[in-house]
Amino acid sequence: MIDLSSLTASLREARVVDLSQTLEEHMPHYPTHGKFFHNLYTSYWHGDRALSYQLVMHEHNGTHVDAPAHFISDANPPAHVTIDQVPPTRLMGRGVRLNCRSFREKEYVSRSFVIAWEAQHGALRADDIVLFDFGWSAYWGLRPDNRRYLADWPGVGRDAAEYLIEKSVAALGVDTLSPDPPAALAKDPIHPLVLEKGVLIIENLANLEQLPDFFLFVALPLKIRQGSGSPIRAVALCV
Repeated sequence: MIDLSSLTASLREARVVDLSQTLEEHMPHYPTHGKFFHNLYTSYWHGDRALSYQLVMHEHNGTHVDAPAHFISDANPPAHVTIDQVPPTRLMGRGVRLNCRSFREKEYVSRSFVIAWEAQHGALRADDIVLFDFGWSAYWGLRPDNRRYLADWPGVGRDAAEYLIEKSVAALGVDTLSPDPPAALAKDPIHPLVLEKGVLIIENLANLEQLPDFFLFVALPLKIRQGSGSPIRAVALCV
């Protein structure tokens, strides 16, 4: 049995780091994905009783998670998992932050880099949520100040992705538009490789530099029927 009083006290004492970008118009988005719109719907300024807005958005706007169905078609039924089929606990667990700020644009994190990191900091475990901190969120901005964020970001190499699969991690996350840089997206992305194995992908994270090596990661996607992904509010709880 979990002692709810102790659990609540521990959560309140933890340092909370918001890992999510703010959803707002003109923020960066993948070129083939729809934009985010926040339209005034009712307001007391115009004689209505309450203030409300209508959201028009893409599943992959802002900080979000890719479900396997994003790249794995229903021709492969066991792996074609939509976001409403992903258990909420899949994005709750031990978070791991890898400092990858030495990587420049177009470069890839390798398997050997991850193994060397483990030797210094501790081994990755099954069901970890592994976050790659490239420092790229510093380039996040509203149009037209988003061009740097959208160009030639670093990424996660295929051998590193294969290693994460071997370690049975639950998810990998990046503070870039994708773990695949533009060249990889065009030719040989890791998206289908990891998603087919049930490893979720989290993109457009923020504030990773504030994290220790290990922490509690919590994020909940919207329960979108047959969704290929969903925006999330990702947070880290640090001791």
